[in-house]
Amino acid sequence: MTTSPTEIRATLDEAPARPSAGVAPAAGQDPSARSALVRWLSVLTLGLGVFAIVTSELLPVGLLPPIAKDVGVSNGVAGLTVTLYGAVAALTAVPLTVLFGRIDRRWLITGLMSVVVAGNIVTAIAPNYTVLIAARILMGFAHGVFWSTVPGTTVRLVPERHTVKATAIVLSGISIASVLGVPLGTFLGQQTHWQVAFYAMAGLGALVMLGALTLLPMLPSQGRADVRALPALLRHRPLVTALLVTTLTMIGHYLAFTFVAPYLEDETGLDSGLISVLLLVFGIAGVLGNFVAGATVARSLRKSLLGAVGAMAAALLVFAALKDVSYVAYPVLIVWGLAYAALPVCLQTWVMQSAKGQTDSASSLYITSFNGSIALGSLLGGLVVDHIGLASVTWIAGGFAVAALIAAAVGKQRSDA
Repeated sequence: MTTSPTEIRATLDEAPARPSAGVAPAAGQDPSARSALVRWLSVLTLGLGVFAIVTSELLPVGLLPPIAKDVGVSNGVAGLTVTLYGAVAALTAVPLTVLFGRIDRRWLITGLMSVVVAGNIVTAIAPNYTVLIAARILMGFAHGVFWSTVPGTTVRLVPERHTVKATAIVLSGISIASVLGVPLGTFLGQQTHWQVAFYAMAGLGALVMLGALTLLPMLPSQGRADVRALPALLRHRPLVTALLVTTLTMIGHYLAFTFVAPYLEDETGLDSGLISVLLLVFGIAGVLGNFVAGATVARSLRKSLLGAVGAMAAALLVFAALKDVSYVAYPVLIVWGLAYAALPVCLQTWVMQSAKGQTDSASSLYITSFNGSIALGSLLGGLVVDHIGLASVTWIAGGFAVAALIAAAVGKQRSDA
């Protein structure tokens, strides 16, 4: 049996709302109205933080060719800027979340965003590839802890009746960053210089850091991820299947998407100036996909999930088969963007349904799976590009998506039975 939407909401609503301490109401303003305003500004700050940290993770994707040229490495080696970031985030999410679990959430989030700011600045000024990679690894350490901390913090910022809405706002930063942040960063980097895009993300991170300091209340730890719950969760078939589908879809996506810029330029034959436009098309489609998924998942998670995975598989295979037909890139990227943006909503909902009351621990496993798959996908993509050929990435990525579709169809049918 699946968990009902009511039960999911009850799980999200477990943590009590906390008052927005430390912010005085403006003169002549109703204190309760000011409190509500501060609460929602705090939620928006966390959502902006999600957007900033996910965009920072994926920003090299659209700028690989100029980055590789400037630091003197191949596109495949430059792809390690995504691979190592994701690998570090995946490997350290659980242990570092436990280690820093007793720190007040306002100070923890502020500190994590300061690492993101510093990492983006060092990335922009890196004189060589070694310094560039070191900066990306540093940011990876902050990423996993941030993701483990933000969902639980969000539900403490608003009254219980608003926790689902607040959580949806914050988590929408994932899809918007993936499908819009990267294209916008690519456009900025191509119109100026790739370093400018990273300076922009440092500025955005500084804004989030300031917002966390001034808007978030003091939020002492109320509970931490319990590593002792992990073995039991890993024996729960629906959750394991959800994690498997997450792994397969994200490997497939990032295997191809990490190298989409050189693929469009070298294989499809498009002018480099059109690549940023195409990625913006991908992003706009993704924003629409995020809204569509939010509306359809509540009605039928299974149909939404299978539709998103199936559409991504079809888009990748068509792209592989018709790469020489340049205009095909436009509809393919639209479908791909729609499908990918829907996936985090579908997958995270499935994980929440399968959490057996251990939402923090299940979330840490999801974070590990998601970020580990980013690392594996970009690593495999780099190996394919350097040893087999750029033309093969979409075929292999499509194969992973097909495998994910089969696993999702079989696994979701069993869990619904």
